[in-house]
Amino acid sequence: MTISEACKQAQKEGRGIARRKGEPRAPEFVPTNTTAGIIILPDYKTALINWQPSLDDLVADDWFVTG
Repeated sequence: MTISEACKQAQKEGRGIARRKGEPRAPEFVPTNTTAGIIILPDYKTALINWQPSLDDLVADDWFVTG
C-alpha cells in the first residue's frame, strides 16, 4: 500500500508503519500530528524524531501497518 494509505490505517488502529524492503526487522515509523513529526523506532531501545523521507519512500507501494 502507499504511505498515505498506510498512515490512514495506522492512525485508525493506533499503530506504526514500515516498508517491506526493511524486513525481517524493518524500522517502525509512527506518524504524528505533533512537532516530533514522524517518530522512527529503529530497534527496541531507540526512538528518533523528525524523519525526512526520501522520494523513494514517498512513491513506494510496499508500506504496511505494523503490530
